[in-house]
Amino acid sequence: MDRASAAIGADFAGRLAEMAVTSESLVGVASLNEILHRLASRAQELTSADYTAISVFDDEGRVARFVYVGMDESIARRLGHPPRGRGLLGELRRRERPLRVDNLKLHPTFTGWPEGHPDMEAFLGIPIRASGETIGSLYMTRSPGKPPFTEQDELAAAVLALQAAAIVATAIARERDGRIALLEERERIAHDLHDGIIQSLYAIGLEFDGLRSRCDLPEDAREILSEQVERINGIIQDIREYISALESTAPPAAPDLARDLAYILRQLVPAGIDTVLNVTAVALQQVSPRDAEDILYIAREAVSNAVRHGNPTKIAVDLRATSDEVRLTVQDNGVGFDPECVSPGLGTVTMRSRAARMGGKLAVLGIPGMGTTVQLVIPRRNHEREE
Repeated sequence: MDRASAAIGADFAGRLAEMAVTSESLVGVASLNEILHRLASRAQELTSADYTAISVFDDEGRVARFVYVGMDESIARRLGHPPRGRGLLGELRRRERPLRVDNLKLHPTFTGWPEGHPDMEAFLGIPIRASGETIGSLYMTRSPGKPPFTEQDELAAAVLALQAAAIVATAIARERDGRIALLEERERIAHDLHDGIIQSLYAIGLEFDGLRSRCDLPEDAREILSEQVERINGIIQDIREYISALESTAPPAAPDLARDLAYILRQLVPAGIDTVLNVTAVALQQVSPRDAEDILYIAREAVSNAVRHGNPTKIAVDLRATSDEVRLTVQDNGVGFDPECVSPGLGTVTMRSRAARMGGKLAVLGIPGMGTTVQLVIPRRNHEREE
């Protein structure tokens, strides 16, 4: 075997070894977020990049997931919302082949950094393609003064993207199937609640209503029956609102907290009430699809309660992550309430149940005349420990 053939054989063996390491790192991982995090970490290892990220696009070509490695979390928290896929990232979305540039700031599609963003120079972008479409991208960058990426770096990242395509496409399909099954289950629950529990409660209410109209009924018993009828009507209303929340779910796509929280505010908050939404990229990386479903339910219930009962002029929703927890806060400046005078309804009970399912806690603080704050705190996942 000549020297050139030996070099080619050694390089091929090296690529196979890299693929084996990648496959081993993903064995048993089902969560799309965790798969993306491990692929981004692997890209950093293979290319010696300072910063790496991986995105997944939705059916309309928008960035649906963006997971990064290498950026300090305090900086990511200050930056807030993850990239939306414009500029150079948008250019890569439209490409079928890798994009390697020595200085991304000189590229014609570069649009600048948001305030506080780390400076970057060398750039390597690799489309992740499946079934003839670009479903995501790998991004690798280096700080100013570092050498540009090489053809070997590009080849290593391209091989990783080939592996990522099948894995990511499978995880996306699994999430979509799970979402559809969840919607079907919600429809069944809503039907059972309406045709079963509500009808039974309505029948009991009618029976109590008939009893309290009897002439021989003592006045104190009449008052008790009237109170019970009011309670039954209140429970029926709570269940109807719960059914409405079940039926107003977004289409069967993977949950996107930044998108879906904004949708909740647009859907539930009428004109005349100001809204503020802040979602940090750090928080988005730490939430699994199942937890995202529960977070969206809690946010929807809290916003709905604020609109229906609070008479506010402003509602703020904030989702952020600290070093050990993810925190959702829904706050309004309405009339508030006295906790001693208000008993929790079905919605609040369900919010607490969902918080407990995530291993978290829910706090509802109302101050008469100063508004209400609903805060969900759940433990933050630690990728390093899971690996």
